Amino acid sequence: MSLQIAKIILYSRKGEVRELPFKQGSLNVLTGASKSGKSAIIDIVDYCTGRSTCNVADGVIRKYVGWYAVLFQLGDSQIFVSRRNPEVGEKTSPDIYVERGSIIDTPAFEALRKNSTADSLETFLGTVVGINENEHRPPAPTRNALQATFRHALLFCFQDQNDVDSKQRLFHRQGEDFMNQAIKDTLPYFLGAIDEDALLKQSLLEQARRQLRQLERRAKDGRASEVEEFPRGRRLLEEAQQVGLISDRTHVLDEELIETLRTAISENRVPTDFIGIDGEDLLIALRAERQAMRNKLAQISEEARATRSFAFDTNGYLREAAEQRARLSAVGLVKSHDLDCHHCPVCQSVLDVPVPTAAQLERSLESLSAQLEAVEAENPRLQVRLARILEQKMRIEDELRENHQRISERIRENESLRAQQEIFVQQARVGGKIIQYLDAHRTATGMDAMRDAYRELRTRIEMLEADLDEETTRERIGTFLNIIGRYMTEYSDKLDLEHVGSQLRLDIRNLTVIADTMDGPVPLYSMGSGENWVGYHVLVHLALHKWFRLKGRPVPGFLILDQPSQAHYPPERDANGALEGLRDEDQQAVLKLFQLIATAAEELAPELQIIVLDHADLKRDWFDRTVIERWRGGKKLIPDSWLN
Repeated sequence: MSLQIAKIILYSRKGEVRELPFKQGSLNVLTGASKSGKSAIIDIVDYCTGRSTCNVADGVIRKYVGWYAVLFQLGDSQIFVSRRNPEVGEKTSPDIYVERGSIIDTPAFEALRKNSTADSLETFLGTVVGINENEHRPPAPTRNALQATFRHALLFCFQDQNDVDSKQRLFHRQGEDFMNQAIKDTLPYFLGAIDEDALLKQSLLEQARRQLRQLERRAKDGRASEVEEFPRGRRLLEEAQQVGLISDRTHVLDEELIETLRTAISENRVPTDFIGIDGEDLLIALRAERQAMRNKLAQISEEARATRSFAFDTNGYLREAAEQRARLSAVGLVKSHDLDCHHCPVCQSVLDVPVPTAAQLERSLESLSAQLEAVEAENPRLQVRLARILEQKMRIEDELRENHQRISERIRENESLRAQQEIFVQQARVGGKIIQYLDAHRTATGMDAMRDAYRELRTRIEMLEADLDEETTRERIGTFLNIIGRYMTEYSDKLDLEHVGSQLRLDIRNLTVIADTMDGPVPLYSMGSGENWVGYHVLVHLALHKWFRLKGRPVPGFLILDQPSQAHYPPERDANGALEGLRDEDQQAVLKLFQLIATAAEELAPELQIIVLDHADLKRDWFDRTVIERWRGGKKLIPDSWLN
């Protein structure tokens, strides 16, 4: 049961549907003219199965298609995978629709929606083709470990028109960054040279090695304990007495030493929930409070000083004003207010400066008396205010003395806490040493059981190392490649290639084909002519898929070849698919190539499906039965009706 393609389905942006059905387990030929859409088939399948970018060429297809879809056949079930065509200017779309069932009718355009992601789709398809948990670990830490996935398996299922005639690249996308190494790393898994249980065995090996290291460490401690058991125990007893785990008045005999130490750590060990009290925070708070009170005291002192100064100035004013009022009170002796202010009242001489009248002096006296009364009334309130300020100042000074006392107490308590914490730390340190000593003592008393466990672990590790031996893996790969090379050699007899009759082999270290000749090995890139390059590409992929199918390896059961006849029948010489215009040698070469592909498809039916996209249209009945559609005379992948 292998994964094969049942249909390729295109949805136009208006919702129209174009279906291209394929036959399972046989050769499918899609022949047609240039620019009919044949080469887009590989890109559509690649994109729908999770490739990060859509590589369908810009043009009619990208302009009019809304969704691409592939219907896969897997035994009695089907898997429908559809992906939205990226919008103009975009390279990909995250909208992927997946459906699985026994028989799936083509979903309506309106039913397509995102229900999966590219990552989950890759995982899902990898699971259905049977890719188990695996991992390639490079011998040197120069790159990360790599897990073979469905995307890696697809590299052996596609040969586009640029791959199939390349003398430098043997596999699809081999020339892209990191892909060359990825193919080298994952091909052994797909060939089956890596044991399926290798990952589990590798994990068991690492676990056994870890247990062995622990056992060796315990054994070392045990041997040391055997040599100096009691001297070390005595030193620990003294340390435990020094830190208070054991009373310093306790006298311990040698036979009581182990039990005494065990009792010390079981009853007096430092509580695991002990949390040291950090008194520094409280001390900082008290100091902050003290600084705030000092600031307040300075403010109050300044206010008291200002109040005293104001009171002093007020009293001076009262004295001066009282004297002035006494002098003015003499005006009361003047009986008449009609005296001439321009003549001296004694000699009646004319005064240069007129003197104030009695009325003016009386008004001044009244004003002065009013001011004195106001100041005298205000003076008691000023004294009350000053008394309150002094009272507040005394209260703050009392609080400062109390704060100073609390700070002193906190400092003493903090020193006590630090001393207590130090004791706990010392007790914990000594307790840990006692625990280690007692573990070693137990180990020493169980050395016989430990030696048995050690021997068992060593045996298990040797068995696992033998199963995971790289030399064994290399031998398996070499054996499998020899068999695949024999397939290639057998297939090559059906083609007229250079070096025919030589032993062929796949070189996975350099990812090329080697022809072992009497003159030495000849790699593909040293061979001449496009006919050889195309021929050996086809041979390698037919032989690989024969191996995959016979061994039930987790590689999709389809192989798509794009224009394998191009070396003899290039697109510019296309004459409606007819070969009659070619030389006889070219006609025979094209015929033999298709006969080989048809023979391989028949040989591996129903497990392998081969899809050939080509211009050639052979006038043979057997060929005619393999043709699923002919895209000529206006028929192509995108119907003309979509363009209107």
